[in-house]
Amino acid sequence: MILQRLYELAEREHLLEDTAFNTKEVACRIDIDANGNFLGLHDLRQWEDVPAKGKSAPRRKLVGAKPLPVPVRPVSRDANGQWKTTDPAAAGKEKPAVFLADTIARVLPVHRLIEEDKRDKFTSQRNTFWRFFQHVVSELESEELKAIEKFAAKLDADDELCETLAKAVESAGFGIGDLCTIALTNDMGRCLAERPEIQKWWRDFFQADFAKTQASGHRGLCQVTGRETTIGDSVKTKIKGLVSIGCRADAYLVTGLESANSFDLKGAEASMVSPEGIDGFTRALNALIRNDFQNQVTSHRVENVMFLFWTRDQVDSQLMSLFDATPEQVNAIIESAQKGRLSPAIDDDSQFYLLTISGNSARVVVRDYLEAPVGRIRNHLAQWFADLKIADLSKDGQGFPKNSFPLWMLVNATAFDSKSVAPDTPARLMAAAIQRLPIPDSILSACLRRLRADGADGFRAVRMALIKLTLIRKGISVTETLDEDEHHPAYLYGRLLAVFEQIQYDALGDVNANVVDKFYGTFSAAPALVFSRLFANAQNHLRRLRSEKPGAGVNSDKLLSEIAAKLPAAPPAGQLSLQDQGRFALGYYHQRANRFQQIAERKAAKALS
Repeated sequence: MILQRLYELAEREHLLEDTAFNTKEVACRIDIDANGNFLGLHDLRQWEDVPAKGKSAPRRKLVGAKPLPVPVRPVSRDANGQWKTTDPAAAGKEKPAVFLADTIARVLPVHRLIEEDKRDKFTSQRNTFWRFFQHVVSELESEELKAIEKFAAKLDADDELCETLAKAVESAGFGIGDLCTIALTNDMGRCLAERPEIQKWWRDFFQADFAKTQASGHRGLCQVTGRETTIGDSVKTKIKGLVSIGCRADAYLVTGLESANSFDLKGAEASMVSPEGIDGFTRALNALIRNDFQNQVTSHRVENVMFLFWTRDQVDSQLMSLFDATPEQVNAIIESAQKGRLSPAIDDDSQFYLLTISGNSARVVVRDYLEAPVGRIRNHLAQWFADLKIADLSKDGQGFPKNSFPLWMLVNATAFDSKSVAPDTPARLMAAAIQRLPIPDSILSACLRRLRADGADGFRAVRMALIKLTLIRKGISVTETLDEDEHHPAYLYGRLLAVFEQIQYDALGDVNANVVDKFYGTFSAAPALVFSRLFANAQNHLRRLRSEKPGAGVNSDKLLSEIAAKLPAAPPAGQLSLQDQGRFALGYYHQRANRFQQIAERKAAKALS
């Protein structure tokens, strides 16, 4: 079903109208005159000026390169010396190279810039590139294009030219892996890849080679397109742009298309998917990753996974506001759910699709897939943000509720840093958000572990929102701010710890390690072990406050007595459950936040008076 939906997307977005070409960003243009002389390298990259910050100097940031039509497949010679399109991963006597545009190392003899053990490979590929170009020139019978043959003849015969090329690459700051193409001077900067007659020749060549391959293959009903056609024996198209999630620059999708031999079928034949189907779902995946559709965001990476999302009719970025949630976006989602409507461009009955992928070297691995009505997804997201809403202790939050927490921030709240996040955390939280699922205990445990390790500094709004969400999804009622009517012992003991902390601060000021830093881990897990000791210490501090700061002493003593009166006669024996430890954490946090909120309200009232 995943591949069918991707193929439908490719058809809807007209990605299959020119299957002989892919659009790629080309960084460099090689300019040649009519006599085949090298005139220089032209930079096709796009740069953006980044303003200076502080004492740092302004800099330029690379944001892309020129998009050009590039042949979808490289070429090589078969045993009979005939040119054919080929699987780029195929091994053979003649290494494949891509017509019209390929990497600098495969096009120009810049030996000095290439590692010695790789020079022979690149030399073989470069020879293939220029021999095929010469073949195309002879086929087109164009005198104008003879300049290409003249330039190719000079490359290996002129050592001085090779050094000139290497210096030009260095001075322009190109890498040998950057894509380059060719232009003739009389074309006024137009690349050969943009010439209609060359594009037509390649289309005819590609289609003829494709038809020949199809005629010799196994025929069957393609499970992606639904049409009877030739079934491919391998996946020849790669997914790009996934280096950030652990893939190589180009990687194959793992979907069972490379299954073991079955019923005398080999490779992808066993999955009954045609080359057209493979090309279609691959183009759709690449387009989603690049965010190609109507300037809408369709992909987002969170740590080691990438989420790809689209709708049957059109993509609505509002649905994925949890990736970069602003208060305005969150409010729009909640308001939309409350009113039972969405943007007029999308019907609630339209389908929403979400594909979660990760990388494994040269393979793209599907981790999860979901399709559901847009209206249901909208309502689930609204509930997600409602469940996350919690008091914010930050300077800007001043103890008031907040719920605009991006997914990446929630993910990182489970660990010391982004590198320590459990591999399955992003996908689990995403599934919980859009399917309204419970949060695994492992995530609650990870958050509580960080609180014990970090002490008072670990109580950040995003982490506490995640703890609150976890409890709510387990059917435990939790409020956004302090709940003075809550009588659960774990919550009350958490509130008491915040009061103990404040009493200590009022009496002693800043100390190297306060009561939270020293006792949070033990008190939150087994209150009976340290409750008496902490209560006694608080009474000692109160005696000092009554003499030095009577007002603070009276207020703290009153609050301490109010909370203690709600407690059972004795602390619960043994260790608190994971959920009760979550309650404890929220009780402590809510009590602190309430104080911040009261201070902010007093300041606001004073400013108005």
